[in-house]
Amino acid sequence: MRRTFLGLPEAPERARVALIPAPYDATTSFRPGTRFGPRALLEVSPYMEFFDEETGEKPQETLGFYTLEEPELPAEPEKALEVLSGRVEEVLSAGKLPVLLGGEHTVSLAALRVLRRAHGPFRLLYLDAHLDLRESYQETPWSHACVLRRAVELGLEPLVVGARSLSEEEFHFLKKAEIPVLWAREFRETPERVRQRLEEFLRGPLYVSLDLDVFDPAEAPGVGTPEPGGLSWYEVLGILRQAARAPVLGFDLVELLPLPGDPRTEYLAARLLFKFLAYLSAARP
Repeated sequence: MRRTFLGLPEAPERARVALIPAPYDATTSFRPGTRFGPRALLEVSPYMEFFDEETGEKPQETLGFYTLEEPELPAEPEKALEVLSGRVEEVLSAGKLPVLLGGEHTVSLAALRVLRRAHGPFRLLYLDAHLDLRESYQETPWSHACVLRRAVELGLEPLVVGARSLSEEEFHFLKKAEIPVLWAREFRETPERVRQRLEEFLRGPLYVSLDLDVFDPAEAPGVGTPEPGGLSWYEVLGILRQAARAPVLGFDLVELLPLPGDPRTEYLAARLLFKFLAYLSAARP
């Protein structure tokens, strides 16, 4: 059975947005299951309202989107990334905005590598509870814990938002590489500084990578590695609203881990995707 976002009929030739399921979690370090995230998001999406009350937008009509078939991905991360990169290249060649649905955070690299070749350097808004700056983790440099390190090596300009956990290795690399971070605690302690820093950064071209563990686990418990003290729904929406005003090259929503009997996180993820598409629709020329 082919699943589509919102469960609606789709017209690929008219769609401006392509949704790419990325069911991969082979390097998961705590609890597996994010490979089921894309399917869970798509399955709950038909039960939302198809209208955004904040913007008055119906992005399924104004933008249009097309949901690709869920691929079978090999366990080896480099081979899985090759498959997903091919999907992203197809989407770009068709003139559509790529949106990856994960899956662990490793899948983001498929889009980042393709977009780097196509557009040159760009800014990377990285919403995550963790820094993901390890050189290698569990004997692979392609672990979900290494994604931002690989992105920095691509020459991208990152801003990490909502972080609240890191290793000693990452702490030293962060200082050496001078990577800017808006820590989760700063949203409470110095909100004006956060607002100003985001305003300065959120100018395109821009890629948005959102790990659902950036949320406080009270709001989004269904993630691979939940961390206390995260951002709220409205804080994340405020960031995405600002980001949508920039030229957005792509977007990913990763680390959704469906919990049996508790569909809160997949509903949040589906609604979050719809909201960001509504923001993009409202900001379109």
